[in-house]
Amino acid sequence: MRAGPPVIGRFGLAPAVIGVMYKREMLRYGRDRSQIFGAISRTILWLLILGFGLGAALREIEGYTYAQYILPGVITLNVLFASLQSAVAIVWDREVGLLREVMVSPAPILSVTLGKLLGGATIAVVQGSIPLLVAPFIGVTLTPLNVLMAWVVIFFMGLTLTALGVILASRLKTFEGFGAISNGVIQPLYFLSGSIFPLRGVIGGVGFLQIPEHLRDELRRLGIYTIGGGWFVELPIWIQALVYANPVSYQLDLLRYVLLGFQQLPLVADVLVTFALPFVATFVAAAAMRRMMRQR
Repeated sequence: MRAGPPVIGRFGLAPAVIGVMYKREMLRYGRDRSQIFGAISRTILWLLILGFGLGAALREIEGYTYAQYILPGVITLNVLFASLQSAVAIVWDREVGLLREVMVSPAPILSVTLGKLLGGATIAVVQGSIPLLVAPFIGVTLTPLNVLMAWVVIFFMGLTLTALGVILASRLKTFEGFGAISNGVIQPLYFLSGSIFPLRGVIGGVGFLQIPEHLRDELRRLGIYTIGGGWFVELPIWIQALVYANPVSYQLDLLRYVLLGFQQLPLVADVLVTFALPFVATFVAAAAMRRMMRQR
């Protein structure tokens, strides 16, 4: 007995199709333990080794230890990898013929896309929660409300980044090409988001007065000044422009505000980008998938 066409609900969506695609993403994630291992290893390398390693020189940023400051950045890094790895499965699905079956089915493409994006966002929450387990050991006190708000921000960040990955994957012809593109996307989005260094602020470190005079003059020329026991550092204008143009910067800034109570970008802009951009990205990703299926 053949199944009938999916029931279309409000807004032209098929809840059953969304559920099937979502369940498929979660089953695939549950069978791939390498993603969990990757999230743990990134947390250890970036948060513990880098955090305490550079923390020996950069003792604090705006009153926070360096490990505390980069905690939201490490969460974002895990979300970036998790989201793009979820999206890369589209290339594999196309190779094995799954997308061809979807194309000839009556399933609405928006429902297919939404199920995949929701699955990727849920995986991003799981992967992004791993660094939160280390928070008490670096002096970050989390309440249930902090964690809940952080999960909300991570979820919407995961939606945006999974949609971006779907858009990129839809234009690839082979599975091998996604690795180079994902690295070319992950690293700029991460390093140009304020995850490692602030746009501007007071950074405590090695005593400024212990540096030779000619080096101090060079630092002043670059915009680094001493204030009390720390330095006032400001990124070059052209890097600041790239940070402001990066949507991940606003999502990360909101996550840092939720976890630490500190932000450097306008809070209104953080909220608008975090919660409005995923809806736009979802429709663009659905259009990209539709175009990819027609090309097949």
